[in-house]
Amino acid sequence: MKFSVACNWDPALLEHLSHESSSVDTLFGQITDDPFGGGRGSFLAPKVAREQAKEFIADTRKRGFHFNYLLNGACQDNLEMTREGNRVLFDHIEWVASTGADMVTITLPIMLVWIKHHFPHFKVVVSSWARVANVKRAKYWEDIGADQIVLAEYATRDFAALNSLRRALRCKLEVIANPSCLYMCYLDTNHINMMSHSAQGGHISGGFVLDHCQVYCQRMKLGKPDELIKARWIRPEDVGDYDEIGIDSLKLLERFRNTESMMQVVRAYEQRRFDGNLVELLTLPRRNAYNPPNLEYLIRPDLVNIDLMLEMADIFGYSFSDVMQIDNRALDGFAEHFKTHDCYHSSCDECGYCKRWAEKVVRVDQERHQAILKKFDAFIQTIINRQTLTENVLPDVSNIRLSPEAASVLDSLMAFVPPPLAEIARLKIISGAAQIAAQQARDEFGTDGVVGTQAIALAFWMGTPEPSRDPVRQALEQMGLWQYIDAPGVV
Repeated sequence: MKFSVACNWDPALLEHLSHESSSVDTLFGQITDDPFGGGRGSFLAPKVAREQAKEFIADTRKRGFHFNYLLNGACQDNLEMTREGNRVLFDHIEWVASTGADMVTITLPIMLVWIKHHFPHFKVVVSSWARVANVKRAKYWEDIGADQIVLAEYATRDFAALNSLRRALRCKLEVIANPSCLYMCYLDTNHINMMSHSAQGGHISGGFVLDHCQVYCQRMKLGKPDELIKARWIRPEDVGDYDEIGIDSLKLLERFRNTESMMQVVRAYEQRRFDGNLVELLTLPRRNAYNPPNLEYLIRPDLVNIDLMLEMADIFGYSFSDVMQIDNRALDGFAEHFKTHDCYHSSCDECGYCKRWAEKVVRVDQERHQAILKKFDAFIQTIINRQTLTENVLPDVSNIRLSPEAASVLDSLMAFVPPPLAEIARLKIISGAAQIAAQQARDEFGTDGVVGTQAIALAFWMGTPEPSRDPVRQALEQMGLWQYIDAPGVV
């Protein structure tokens, strides 16, 4: 079994793979603001310049790995058949060819035909977004030249289909090992197109996306843990089942994982064993496992209400592994059911298999669980009520005076605010500090209409999302201000 590994453009990832891996064959990736768009929005994809990417791909091949460049946007706004739109796409393919990439992944059939005709040296991989899950659809793709097909996630536990596909096809087959997408997700088509456009350089959206599909998806998995059990992940211990069928490779996600987290996934699947929380291997929010998002694509006061976007950042800043634990070793034997059971034509309510396993292996931190569910429900309500689309009302702070010490503390703390948020955050912190000072009788919060350091510190702390608080707390402790925040009745 070979592995295809998500590329985060970190040279350290190549170093680790070169020294530790014997089964990784390919890395797959895409530059930010690629004209084709792809599976991960620009706000998620690690930033990399063309020259850096070219150097990385060259180093990848020098180390004996292949590189699969992603051209897998699911919609081109019909511009692929216009003179200018087609030129932009073909210019980009020319650049991809110049990098030395071995293969490209596409979603649109016309792209496969064009690439095979104009760039015959490329091997062409059909994206999972083409939703290939049966022999008939796969044969269409093979007949027009597909060298490899990444099967739809919902086919991963359909062993009858996998065996049929393997017998019928000459091309290589790949399945995704560690997804967490809902099984037969009703948001699927919407989400695919949403992500495609949010990753396209030059698109009218400018990379902006309010990912309401992800909000609903995460809420469902949190509220119904059996939905996470139904998701089509593969345990490292079950890799051998796919080897026996003749599946050529497993795809390991995620492109915005940091290198440490990515290597954790690679090691688990290569060793075919993982003694820990399965959640850590899946594509779920987890603190310190992912590179920070590119907030400049999301903080768009010209498009949405910023306060509510910050709420969204807060709910996605939680760590799923802190809320939910799935003992991977307790899942021994879980996959056997799917070798004979037809999920596609069955009712989950009647079957109940995954629900019984969820009751057996899933452990939930009730306090944290209820708190995050409330946040999700509140944000979903803002979407339903269209509050995310209301105008921003920024506070007027022109008449608020800060003491010199308070101004200095604020300047120091602003280092913890991502640049796209800086201007808005500063206004809100000053306004909040003024309100605190007005409510408090103690001199340190403000006197004679001048806001003091403690009011600024407390306002900053209250406005910091919980997942980002650790470094802020350390800074406040070093400044000698934590005592005011930690006082009884304050926090």
